[in-house]
Amino acid sequence: MTIIDAPDKYPPASWAGGGILSPLYAWRYCDAMTLLSVNAFSRYQKVLEECDSAGIPGCGSLLHGGGLWVETAEEDAALAFEWAQRWHIPVQAVLAHEQMEESAAGGGLLFPSLGNIRNPGVLRVLRAYLLRLGVRFESAIIRHVRPLNLGGEVGAADGRRWHSDAVVISAGHAAPGLLLSMGVTLPLFPAKGEMLLYHMQPGQVPAVMLTERGYLIPRHDGSVLVGSTLRRGDNTTYPTVAGRYQLERLAARLWPELASCSPAFHWAGVRPGCERDIPFIGSVPGTNGVFAAVGHYRNGLVAAPASAELLAQLITGEQTFVDPEPYSLSSVSSSSRSSSSFFNR
Repeated sequence: MTIIDAPDKYPPASWAGGGILSPLYAWRYCDAMTLLSVNAFSRYQKVLEECDSAGIPGCGSLLHGGGLWVETAEEDAALAFEWAQRWHIPVQAVLAHEQMEESAAGGGLLFPSLGNIRNPGVLRVLRAYLLRLGVRFESAIIRHVRPLNLGGEVGAADGRRWHSDAVVISAGHAAPGLLLSMGVTLPLFPAKGEMLLYHMQPGQVPAVMLTERGYLIPRHDGSVLVGSTLRRGDNTTYPTVAGRYQLERLAARLWPELASCSPAFHWAGVRPGCERDIPFIGSVPGTNGVFAAVGHYRNGLVAAPASAELLAQLITGEQTFVDPEPYSLSSVSSSSRSSSSFFNR
């Protein structure tokens, strides 16, 4: 197996995100999204246990199991309780100051079984494990994927070519161009996001604290992430002054103590935006052996393990663990869109 990724000067969105292991306001999504994300925490636990058993260092502090607290109004809370009961997810009503004494948020719900993962760390661990298994990594700018009778040819800007009986396009916001060359148009777009990181004391933020305005994400070492901005149609990866000011104001609203602190890091990434709730996962129409997993938008990391399982089952012809039809690339009409404000701001 060969994985071809862009050079380091093109940072992937998966390195830039916060790593919340739940869609934001998950009950506002359709069931097809929930099926890809509902057990993400336990899936990552198993992945990291496997990597740790193989002797890969750095697995122990990547998962943060403090839970997910979500600010909710009364009507939304009722929907959340109904959703949690249906999917067997523990939930309890908790005021913000009960969860985090210094919080300026209001009433909400705590999902104690949810949490977050340190995404750059888990990607380093996975890369090391895959290298040990014999997977090859190549760095290149891919210009085209040409279908063959079986599989396809992958062509790089520097003239290199790769051929395989099974080709997977999972190129984030760059995927539309590769698919368009095969006559496939999907409702995809880039969406830039920026985040801040503050160095604080461990335990000050016990859980992910999510509001309609933004969120705080704790790490085991005390680091706290504040996110995020959203700029649809922007595929640049440099942080902006306007983005920093917006996030600093957000940080002070979410946790007043941050008003007197300076952020340690400020970065940006580009999400693989999609006009529908769920990603496209499956065979590229008109090909035999070319597949795609694209359009995960804000839910790439949380849906990654389940998406990978579904894709592997489709490639090998095994029975899939979910009905693959909702994710098909042939189903290009928009599904019910999430009502989360994060899609709109």
